[in-house]
Amino acid sequence: MEVALYGQRFEATVIDRVGGGERVDLVGRHCESGDRLGSGVPLRSPRTGDVIAVPVTGAYCYTMANNYNGALKAPVVFCADGKAREVVRRETLADLFARDMSRPAP
Repeated sequence: MEVALYGQRFEATVIDRVGGGERVDLVGRHCESGDRLGSGVPLRSPRTGDVIAVPVTGAYCYTMANNYNGALKAPVVFCADGKAREVVRRETLADLFARDMSRPAP
């Protein structure tokens, strides 16, 4: 898939149906709510609710993550030798609001 700003291409796959498949437009909230993440992305039998893995996404990776537009940070998962392990948990709404400070009305 290609990101419009720099023409950078990224791979993507449905995590439990890896590789190949029909070519689709992959859209969703990546930076803005209506982002087109890629056109002609080969995904095997994509369905609503699928988790899509987009490895090595440059500025969208964990080290550059923020809460722009209130988006929660995704988990970080390491995969090797057919096994996956979560190394950073998915951010929750409680995490997002944890630093907010309430102030009494003047």
